[in-house]
Amino acid sequence: MLRPLSVESRSLKKLIAVLFCLLAASVARADNKDDFTAAREALGKGDLKEVATRAEALSRDPLGIYPRYWLLSRQLSQVGPEQLLPFLNYYQGSWLAEKLRGEWLVVLGRNGDWPRFREQYRLLVDAPSTELLCYHLQGRLAQGDKTTLPNARALLWFTAKDLPPPCDPVLEQLLSTGTVTTDDIWARLRLAFENNAQGLARSLAARLGSELGAKPLETAVSSPTAWLKSPAGGDGRLRQELAVLAIARLARSNVDAAHAALQEWLPRLGPDVESYAWRRLATTAAFRLDPRAEDWFRKSGKLEWSEYSLEWRTRLAIRHQDWDIVASSIRLMAPEQQKERAWQYWLARALEARDNKAEAQRLIAGLSLDDDYYGLLARERLGPVAGPTRVLYKVIDEDFRRVAAHAGLQRGLLLNEIGLRFEAVREWNWALRGADDRLLLAAAEVARDAGWYDRAIYAAERTKTLHNYELRYLAPYRDIVKDYSEQTGLDEAWVFGLMRQESRFVSVARSGVGAGGLMQLMPGTARWVAGKVGLPYEPGMVNDAGVNVRLGTYYLRHVLDNLSSQPVLATAGYNAGPSRAREWQHPELNLEAPLYIESIPFAETRDYVKKVMTNAVHYGMTLGQARVPLATRLGSIPPRNPKPIEGP
Repeated sequence: MLRPLSVESRSLKKLIAVLFCLLAASVARADNKDDFTAAREALGKGDLKEVATRAEALSRDPLGIYPRYWLLSRQLSQVGPEQLLPFLNYYQGSWLAEKLRGEWLVVLGRNGDWPRFREQYRLLVDAPSTELLCYHLQGRLAQGDKTTLPNARALLWFTAKDLPPPCDPVLEQLLSTGTVTTDDIWARLRLAFENNAQGLARSLAARLGSELGAKPLETAVSSPTAWLKSPAGGDGRLRQELAVLAIARLARSNVDAAHAALQEWLPRLGPDVESYAWRRLATTAAFRLDPRAEDWFRKSGKLEWSEYSLEWRTRLAIRHQDWDIVASSIRLMAPEQQKERAWQYWLARALEARDNKAEAQRLIAGLSLDDDYYGLLARERLGPVAGPTRVLYKVIDEDFRRVAAHAGLQRGLLLNEIGLRFEAVREWNWALRGADDRLLLAAAEVARDAGWYDRAIYAAERTKTLHNYELRYLAPYRDIVKDYSEQTGLDEAWVFGLMRQESRFVSVARSGVGAGGLMQLMPGTARWVAGKVGLPYEPGMVNDAGVNVRLGTYYLRHVLDNLSSQPVLATAGYNAGPSRAREWQHPELNLEAPLYIESIPFAETRDYVKKVMTNAVHYGMTLGQARVPLATRLGSIPPRNPKPIEGP
């Protein structure tokens, strides 16, 4: 993809020559596209001979790596190092080379070829999958490495996730050697209960010498009140742990009933289980924004904190501006968790409230160097002179030449043009690993010119020191968005900020729950809005940019009007539903918007609101609006309005 040519800077003769080159490249690319498509079709039919023929025809094309990869991948059990290593060496650093190496490692691990496995495992660029990690641990055990079992315990044991079969021999050794203790088994059983991993829970109970039937466990999960009245399944400690599980599940729908059940069960719980029960009840209550949670956290005593429980103790304290608990809870977090920008910001706020202004200012100053949500909030607390200037880096010809010479980026562009989006995105993202700012911005501009907006944004927002905010905050479909924003009385910068977060301007984007188009409308919502605006509803209409924005802005206006004309509430409501956004308001008091946002129970919605409102600030500047600080855009959240909400 070439940058638009400037006639003023090139002679007419040179311009004509370039146009001829472009035409020749276009014809060649069309031929190569046919060969690639034919190779892909042959692969689907299992005709590897035809794949090999097409691979030869594509030998000089950036996409030639694909048929070669397909041939090797389909025959991994038959080919050896003499066929695989030339491919891995020639295409070293590419996404498909990494993918093939991972597939080969699975075969090597399955065959117990540990010398060659170790050799290739060291060459992985990406973090290994759990499957490969377990083969790696198997290989170390076969070597007699005495540090393997303690490492495996830390890496594999404390999880409720299903582990792949290659992990089974490692887990068996952990258990048979006593590296995993009885306390470790109880700890993992609690994790299984917390994550509703019922198969794992039953297996662990058996390890502890207790039979845990499927029916009693399912009853404790799905009908906790019934189980608590007639407890079944296990005895002694296991019955107590099941009671905690049932109480925690009950708290998800009725905190009062769960609290009453815990009070009734307390005489039957051992001290450690009692502390754990209070911790589970407190965590669920905090998630449900119940102010009693802190008292229950205190009753859990000195039980070791899980990351999740500590997070929700902190979020509830932030909501209630209990700065002593905010500070102490953040200090209890693991060092890596403490470094997260959210906790750095709220620790600064807590220190500020406790008159430790010097330390607070140091944290705020460090956060202010970035342009994300916390960076903007921090910068605004420091004052108008703080923060980096918005310098726009202009990509030069040398940068574009690097993109043209980069095989991975060119493969991504070609695959996107063909319509193979999954492969195109993988190639593009892999190619930009470790890229410098100039290459990132050149790639962003090329992707934008190709109409590949989400990858343009992906590249532009990864820069460290050189930035181009017009690329980072692209505004395609400007005429459509401006028109419907004006018609509905919405802030255009906010609409763009929401659309960027919803779809990254992929007009045919479809979410896992069925939302579609630029503004990611659910089918039921699209049908309802279409009826309101007088359009006959058709399922595919959301993929039309104009129709999608028309329906999306109408619905956003509807949500805004139902949620006190408060953009933060409307943003949360657009993502999670207006009723939920209202439920998270305080029943009686105004809340500073950042307090409301930080205590949104759904991580996806919490992150979404932060990003949409931050996007709106940047779009305001990109679109030439008067500067509106983030804190002003956020405003405050009024008390909950009991008026029913119409519509979806």
